Amino acid sequence: MIPFGLHSHYSLLQSPTSCDALCKRARQLDYGAIGLTDINNLYGLWDFVNACNRHKIRPIIGAELRSNDERAFCLVKTSGGYTNLCRLVSAIRQRKTPLHTIADNRLHGLVLLTDNRNLLTRWREMELDTGAAVTGRPNQHNSDLRKLAGQLGLPSVAVADTYILAQGESEKQQILRAIAGNSSVSRLPADQRINEEKWLLSHRAYKHRYQLWPEVLHNTHAVSERCIFRQPEFGLVLPPYKDLTPREADCRLQQAALDGARQRYGSPLPKKVMKRLNYELQVIANMGFSGYFLVVRDIVRPVSRTCGRGSGAASLVSYCLSITNVCPIRHNLYFERFLNPGRTDAPDIDIDFAWDERDQVLQSVFKRYGCRCAMVSNMVTMQPRKAIRETAKVFGVPAAEINKITHRLSGFHFHHDSRGDLLPQLRNTPRLQRCSFSHPWPEILRHAQGLIGAPTTLSVHPGGVLITPLPITDYVPVQQAAKGVPIIQWDKDGAEQAGLVKIDLLGNRSLGVIRDALADVRAKGVQLDENRWLPEDDTKTRQLIKNGQTMGCFYIESPAMRLLQKKAGRGDFEHLVIHSSIIRPAANDCIRTYLRRLHGENWQPLHPLIADILAETHGIMVYQEDVSRVAVQLGFSPEEGDRLRKIMAKKDKEKQLADFQARFFQAAREKHLPKRDAESIWQMMLSFAGYSFCKPHSASYARVSFQAAYLKTHFPAEFMAAVLSNQGGFYSTFAYVSEARRMGLRIVPPDVNTSKIAWCGHGKKLQVGLMAIAGLSDATCRRIVQARNTQDGEQNFASMLDFLQRVRPDDDEARALIHAGALDRVEKTTDRSTMLYQLAWWQQSRTFAVGRLFPPRAGSPPDLPRQHPMERLRNEYRALGFLCHTHPIRLFDRQRQRLGTILAHDLNKFAAGREKITFLGWPVTGKIVGAKSGKPMEFLTFEDETAQVECTIFPDIYQKYCHLLHGSSPLLLTGIVERDFGALSLTVNHVATVVPASGAKKVVAAGFLARQ
Repeated sequence: MIPFGLHSHYSLLQSPTSCDALCKRARQLDYGAIGLTDINNLYGLWDFVNACNRHKIRPIIGAELRSNDERAFCLVKTSGGYTNLCRLVSAIRQRKTPLHTIADNRLHGLVLLTDNRNLLTRWREMELDTGAAVTGRPNQHNSDLRKLAGQLGLPSVAVADTYILAQGESEKQQILRAIAGNSSVSRLPADQRINEEKWLLSHRAYKHRYQLWPEVLHNTHAVSERCIFRQPEFGLVLPPYKDLTPREADCRLQQAALDGARQRYGSPLPKKVMKRLNYELQVIANMGFSGYFLVVRDIVRPVSRTCGRGSGAASLVSYCLSITNVCPIRHNLYFERFLNPGRTDAPDIDIDFAWDERDQVLQSVFKRYGCRCAMVSNMVTMQPRKAIRETAKVFGVPAAEINKITHRLSGFHFHHDSRGDLLPQLRNTPRLQRCSFSHPWPEILRHAQGLIGAPTTLSVHPGGVLITPLPITDYVPVQQAAKGVPIIQWDKDGAEQAGLVKIDLLGNRSLGVIRDALADVRAKGVQLDENRWLPEDDTKTRQLIKNGQTMGCFYIESPAMRLLQKKAGRGDFEHLVIHSSIIRPAANDCIRTYLRRLHGENWQPLHPLIADILAETHGIMVYQEDVSRVAVQLGFSPEEGDRLRKIMAKKDKEKQLADFQARFFQAAREKHLPKRDAESIWQMMLSFAGYSFCKPHSASYARVSFQAAYLKTHFPAEFMAAVLSNQGGFYSTFAYVSEARRMGLRIVPPDVNTSKIAWCGHGKKLQVGLMAIAGLSDATCRRIVQARNTQDGEQNFASMLDFLQRVRPDDDEARALIHAGALDRVEKTTDRSTMLYQLAWWQQSRTFAVGRLFPPRAGSPPDLPRQHPMERLRNEYRALGFLCHTHPIRLFDRQRQRLGTILAHDLNKFAAGREKITFLGWPVTGKIVGAKSGKPMEFLTFEDETAQVECTIFPDIYQKYCHLLHGSSPLLLTGIVERDFGALSLTVNHVATVVPASGAKKVVAAGFLARQ
């Protein structure tokens, strides 16, 4: 018996079985070959092939096709059959093509096993390789099917048709089916429940099952022998450039690179540039990549602002084609990190576009390349929060009770092997210690644990695009994503293993920020030539970066990055490149060593052989290519060094590292390195490689960071307006408004007569855009602007009733405009109670205003009580998410005075003696991490009207006060002011809430802060 028709968890929400578990069980049952046939997909092809190789099982590639109540198990015999299967799956996914309508030439190279009598008869008439699929026990249906097959001269073949591996997994499968059907387990239909026919049996069990029909087992071997196809073997699949031959593409690329080099460096070209350019062009031509570079150049060329990043930024050719914007010669970028003569895998080029232009770029690519283009997919898997939520739902737990658990899971990471089951890990989580986890939670969590990591749906990769020489469905099945773009059925790892070279076209909000800020500046008459713009040479910009005043600046605005800049005390480009790579998870020890050496600590290189390589980073490996370069220095070839770098970056590196480790120490002996030195170098390579960036990537990001920092330094109002208008960044709108106020900018409330849709900055003013008002639709924003910008010029709204009549907003939108203050200047009053009365009057009378030339006049409103100031502030915050005229911390001035708290900008006064202080702050952002002990702790940022304070809450204190840390109220923090390499922080040892004044209490109740 060769089991066909096996299903894995890639038959989404139908099977809980991973490919590795499937192959492991098959090996235990002594199967030498198995056929995976997930439903209408090849999602798991590479996972299955790799698992078979690990367990020494021969893979039989296939899929179970279902369409319009027709079903067939398709097994691949040849490479042509594989191509046909990809086309079939694509047709069913995209057009729901019925199986009986498929032409015979689209079914060649496949074994077609079906339990559908009509299909069996039709495919016999078409003389295809087909047979009867005998699934389950011998019964009347199977008996009739077997009889028909005999009459047609076709074989009957046993098909295992399994979804689980053993009887004990049936409950897990039923939970998946209930999740898929949005049902409870108790209401699951009978046909969705697994019976004993649906799990993988032993040879002996199948022999017993089919003892009256032994030929159905023998026929599985005959089918298996015809299925000689093991896996796709395409080689590198690169996009061709138009209809050029490889030689013509080489010549075209050479000319384009030389023309671009002259624009970058002038004419004649420096010898160093020519030497590097000729070398790169030769490598690119030898590897067949010339067309790839030209395709990327054509994608980038029409777009005004891009950021080429990743290892491709190490290429001088990329720089000369304006694919990237950082000179690899000036910044000593290592080309072999991107391409080297011995590299056999598929490198890619990453391009960032402004976030709101990226979709347009993608559409132009799809239009140009048609059926030869699709995006890479991303398999979404069940994470702990979702697994718990979905499992609890199918067990009938009320939503409110589920939320009590899941809302406290922020920062929780489930550790599969090291710390026991899910339930004890949750009980040890500080934020969940008050949860009892009484019945039925233990059972729910037991089942939820088994679902963590299970695939649930296919989504779109953030930017990976494939362009192929032939229709892409000749290589991999394609389906439509929810957002309407075509996606392949493999993720980036599957595409890479298949040799499909992708281009990453990604959206970046900071490029939109820089674009909009520059446009605003130029509109005011400031001339800035970007071809000669060198923000990294600007002294004031360097000082801003050195001081860590980079909120809003791309990639260098997080609390950790700003603290690192303050500690380093360096604002130049070269150090920012280092910091952009070194600020990675688990790098704290490395960072501290770097800072000590940066500030003058004596150090010696691990060995003179690598002294020059690591000189700029003070003897510490910072970049991914440091691994490669050190290996090459010890005698590895560039391609061997790059392979070592890739393996070290993988999570399962121990399985592949043994050979390279032996080779490394052999090379070290040949270079006469003492064993102790070689061991130290090896350990440094192991400890850092998994969390680092490559230098070209960091340099490309640093270039964008400097552009943003320059604009913040010299054009603060325009820059902050662009940051807020592009709605992106590390922080909330509330935090960016607070930062603008600290920069000396005055926040001008929204105004229906002067506000644009976006935020606007000029001089020392920052006007709130209409887009900031909650609940105001894009259509209404446009109507407001259009209504006042008529053909006769700008026609402001004369009154609130004039505004209502001309714009006709929805009732909720009108209230939001009133509460946001957008109608204050129109009515020349701050009495918003009167405006609300006028709105109510207009709502009642507007049916009589239809068709009138002039809007109706309202009578005088009655004497209404004026809105309480605190009620007004609460409503303003609800509408905007911030206050225009003050920071909400000022509402607690009495409490601060009574409690003797300090202001954030006075923290420096208490650092010398590590004094204990008390500070009242609004939470801005936080990050939960694991301490060395494994216990959770948190880094938090709080602020008042004067500055921000970075706070550290260690595990013991976090466990005690974590329930207070994630609310929307200011907190009273007591702790020790620490100075570390010149940067200040507060180590918190006590947290308390503050009882607000009666009016402020209402404001806090409104939820002043939208926590990130």
